[in-house]
Amino acid sequence: MMLVTGGAGFIGSAVVRRLLADGHSVRVVDDLSKGRTNLDANAPVEFIKADLRDRAEAEGVFEGVDVCFHLAAKIGGIKYFHDYPATILNENNLILASVFGAATRKRTKIVYVSSSMVFEKTSIFPSPESAVLESPPPVTHYGFSKLVGEYYCRAFNEEHGVPYTICRPFNAYGPGEFPEDEPGIAHVIPDLAKKVLRGDYPLEIMGSGHQVRCYTYMTDIADGIVTAGLDRRGENEDFNVGDDTPTSVEQLARKVWELCGRTEPFQLSHVPALEHDIQRRIPDVSKIESVLGWRVKNSLDDGLRSTIDWLRTPATAA
Repeated sequence: MMLVTGGAGFIGSAVVRRLLADGHSVRVVDDLSKGRTNLDANAPVEFIKADLRDRAEAEGVFEGVDVCFHLAAKIGGIKYFHDYPATILNENNLILASVFGAATRKRTKIVYVSSSMVFEKTSIFPSPESAVLESPPPVTHYGFSKLVGEYYCRAFNEEHGVPYTICRPFNAYGPGEFPEDEPGIAHVIPDLAKKVLRGDYPLEIMGSGHQVRCYTYMTDIADGIVTAGLDRRGENEDFNVGDDTPTSVEQLARKVWELCGRTEPFQLSHVPALEHDIQRRIPDVSKIESVLGWRVKNSLDDGLRSTIDWLRTPATAA
């Protein structure tokens, strides 16, 4: 049995679909706190609504589980990190304690889905996995909470023998990720696409637009997580999972503008960046390529087309 915590969320549901495609039995646990689900209505999974901050509830969902893909966490865009730092630290830590405690007692492997945010303070580009230990810790509470989860993996392995694999997705995007009404609460791609599709002109972005990221389509992220999590060569290892093609926010905005079919001359307006708007995040993906033979399959342009098509649908717009 495969357990996916946070399996109704954006990345979690993609992991569920990938596991089901491979023929696995899947149990999904989610508290549905987002008010929506990305799970397919007819997905052949066992679904349990549970609050994983509660140790007793966590203990129950681990019964009979071989591998837990742990994605449940408080997460959002950059403004969310600034507005809810205590919530992020407190609730994510409670979830980690419950999940790893249950995994210890049930002898379950943990595939921990971390974040590229653990590299916030690195000066090593592209950033290999080893840069986590060679760089200052993250400054955002979310990045720090994800780094704490990586330490949970290593600590519970060292003391209790819990096997693990750490996966760090880099800027996941794709159909299923909704924009929000307030800029910075959602991630940049749904936020930009929403503005372009509704006719905003000029197009407003946060900061200079020179911030660089490597955007990775959700099916590639899910494929990388499942590949690393179930391959014996990935046991007790950490992997960067993502595309390694750098794209600035300005370049991204121009792509979204053109793919949405806007005919006006491309023009940006700028609002001040939030305090912890990291300027550069680029993965070194040579480890996952050399150890597991894994690489992304989808280009940014193709992924953006699929995302924009999904955002155009009446059900999404509503």
